Amino acid sequence: MLLASVFALSFLFPQSTQAQIAQGYEVATWQGFKPAAVSYTFDDNTSKQLTVALPLFNQYNFKTTLFTVTNWGPNWVGLRTAAQNGHEVASHTVSHASLNTLSVMGQETELQQSQTTINTNIPEAKCITIAYPNCNMGDVATIQKYYLAGRVCSGQIGPSTPGNFYQISSIIAGAQGAVKTAADFNAQVTSAKNSRGWCVFLMHGIDNDGGYSPLASAELASHLSYMNTNAADYWVATFANVVKYIKERNAVSLTEISLAPDSLQLTVQDNLEDNLYNVAITVRRQLPADWNNAKVYINRQLVSSTSSTVGGLRYVMFDVVPNGGEVHLAKSLVAGVQDLRNLAGVSVSPNPFTDGLSVKAASAFQYFLYSLDGKLVEEGKGKNAAQVGVTLAPGTYLLKLRQKDRVGASRVVKLN
Repeated sequence: MLLASVFALSFLFPQSTQAQIAQGYEVATWQGFKPAAVSYTFDDNTSKQLTVALPLFNQYNFKTTLFTVTNWGPNWVGLRTAAQNGHEVASHTVSHASLNTLSVMGQETELQQSQTTINTNIPEAKCITIAYPNCNMGDVATIQKYYLAGRVCSGQIGPSTPGNFYQISSIIAGAQGAVKTAADFNAQVTSAKNSRGWCVFLMHGIDNDGGYSPLASAELASHLSYMNTNAADYWVATFANVVKYIKERNAVSLTEISLAPDSLQLTVQDNLEDNLYNVAITVRRQLPADWNNAKVYINRQLVSSTSSTVGGLRYVMFDVVPNGGEVHLAKSLVAGVQDLRNLAGVSVSPNPFTDGLSVKAASAFQYFLYSLDGKLVEEGKGKNAAQVGVTLAPGTYLLKLRQKDRVGASRVVKLN
């Protein structure tokens, strides 16, 4: 019952309140502002799931969910390797019994013991989702003591926010399912793209491994090649990570403080359990009119971001985990301001630095050091050299240098 406090009854259905989003910002429905989410789930730990199917996904760095029956002799070494590679190992109960045929006490045993067994054998797993054996859901109050979400098999593309996180639909693949060929797979993900929804596939046997509803690995391989070619349209993620993303996206609040003409501070917060909800959501911010681009810093560390034009408007886009620290957006250098590394006769070293930063130039100069929130923290002059940043706290700063009719700037880092 470790997760009982986290999976309170309010998590059963999506929240009805809309999170507060600062003007100029958008939160992506799916990570990367991709049109659809797709999850590939496997049941029953059949023998060729790890040896044949998983390498097909690893080829494209696609992550899957392996719903495991814990007393059916799982390959724990193989599952642990999969978990270490980012795949999800989740519960398909202890014995594959239909939960709705068991007493509440019997259900509790199946739910709790399967989770404990997986977490014991695979510390990386953090087993937090379940697929109901034979698609028969049990007692919700008992399920939610241990799991964040549950999967059924109603054969539908899910909406961007499920109506019930404990009855998330999936589509059966293989000989006994609606999806048998690569073309069938492709048609389903295209439908998800058109509806901006979530497609969850359910697979069992691979080729001739004796599992239920066997799926030809050649058809799966062909489909995954299609997904890789069309990666801009689909966010492929584990079942748990999509659930986390949805709940974070719906709960997040973005609050911006304008600190300076060339720097903005953003807080990204939600009211969810940080140890559990740790998937980065994608955010974009419309660039101010006089910004040609922006750099993004989280906890004063430069992070990856991209610029794009949407509807004629310029944006900077980045991923951030809610409650993960302070976020700053800094205006990129504009025309006429050179990178100090390219400014003739000027040297700045070492960078990063610990005590002081040595600035040398062929002629007199002025220098200015700014924190990432836009505050001027140090300024001075030098005839040919200056030692700067000696009294600064560790962090990332913007160093600007002015010489007569030229200006240069660079990011510098002070270490502990």
